[in-house]
Amino acid sequence: MRNGDLRGHNFVAYTGEEGDRPENAPPVADFRRRGTLGMPPVLKEQGMSIDARHAGSVAHSVFEGHETVQEETVADPVSSHIYRPSMSRTVTAHGPEETTQIGKGRDRAPFDDVELQDVRHYKHDGTTADAPSRRRSSRVVSALATELYTLSHLVLFAILGTLARLGLQALTTYPGAPVSFGVLWANVGGSFVMGFLAEDRLLFRPEWAPDAVFIDPAAASKAHLATKKTIPVYIGLATGFCGSFTSFSSFIRDVFLAATNDLPDAGGSAPPAPRNGGYSFMAALAVVLTTVSLSLSALTVGAHLAAALEPENPSNAAYPLGRKILDRGAVLLGWGAWVGAVILAVFPPRDAWRGQAVFSLVFAPAGCLARFYVSRWLNPRVPSFPLGTFVVNVAGVAVLGMCWDLGHAGIGGVVGCQVLQGVEDGFCGCLTTVSTWVAELTALRRRHAYVYLASSVVAGFAVLVVVMGPMRWTHGFGPLMCTH
Repeated sequence: MRNGDLRGHNFVAYTGEEGDRPENAPPVADFRRRGTLGMPPVLKEQGMSIDARHAGSVAHSVFEGHETVQEETVADPVSSHIYRPSMSRTVTAHGPEETTQIGKGRDRAPFDDVELQDVRHYKHDGTTADAPSRRRSSRVVSALATELYTLSHLVLFAILGTLARLGLQALTTYPGAPVSFGVLWANVGGSFVMGFLAEDRLLFRPEWAPDAVFIDPAAASKAHLATKKTIPVYIGLATGFCGSFTSFSSFIRDVFLAATNDLPDAGGSAPPAPRNGGYSFMAALAVVLTTVSLSLSALTVGAHLAAALEPENPSNAAYPLGRKILDRGAVLLGWGAWVGAVILAVFPPRDAWRGQAVFSLVFAPAGCLARFYVSRWLNPRVPSFPLGTFVVNVAGVAVLGMCWDLGHAGIGGVVGCQVLQGVEDGFCGCLTTVSTWVAELTALRRRHAYVYLASSVVAGFAVLVVVMGPMRWTHGFGPLMCTH
């Protein structure tokens, strides 16, 4: 398989000896493949491996704006296929003229080699109705409903991811903590969940193959990947929750503060004594290495957990009903929670809540939606460099740097300080992401992965040097006027 495959087991096409295989048997996929950043595969093979090169999509179910990161083409996992319910279709397998039926009446997305059945509609008087126009109308309505469900899940999970990040930072920032930058734990946790979602093939199986038995592994891989990444609740979990749980902007901010000897000690106290430039460089490098290595490891562990739980194979009998409840419930809960956060910001039970969480929840969905659309627009443009994720990460770092300067300059009083904290933790925290970033690193070829990693870190750090550096080296950072 291509570099970046997180799983090495799936549908077993043939289990006999090589010499006993029939002439027309489907080709057995090659187990020899590269894993994270060109290293050995993440998961050991347990059966047939899927060769995604014949399927036209990456065998790693990432991520906003990234269906594949091959050399030739990158397809958007969200925009490349419109998710339409109640469609019946057949998938053309890549074996010798084989086709596999993917079920009927389920909510799944079509893809390139899907042949829609020609359903003809008849009027009561026996004349044939305009079937193509009716199909187009139903597809437009279905696409609008799916877009609404997707946005609702993104709003809801952006709020939940922001709350999880702020809560975990509060829990892991205490006197004597071995790690002084609390956002590390959030980045590790979000990467772990992303790895689980990318590897799992059970949660959304009724969407892509409820009753099918695949002969061709490439067709199975394409059915899974093309459908899974168009499911609104999956987009909400991967793009909304994981992307908002992690924060690239806070990570780069900690790198800059470590380089300038302004990174608080565990518990929030200021650094005790000045140090020379060599120690500052080592401190900044330690933040980078710790965050990147632990996040990549968490992504792998999440994939291992999904593979370990696969034999359990929970029943999905009630999935269609649960899917309808989730989609419709997300519309009410997502937009209702956002409106509730705005009301709490206007009429807070306690004034300190504004700076601690409320303003962050107000700005969080906006950052998540901006990342979703920018990534969907820009990621397919450069196959070897996820441009959308890079742009939102660097832009989020720039906005955070400006808010940091204004907040530590004492501009705007207490309420102004709280609003700036909300923009930093909410908008910038959800606009930038580490979980998608590390997942893309595992999917890229080795050379491109290192270029992408170095470019993201260096560009983000350079932006903060330009934005935060002048204030730090002239007036210094003053104390905040609000509680954080």
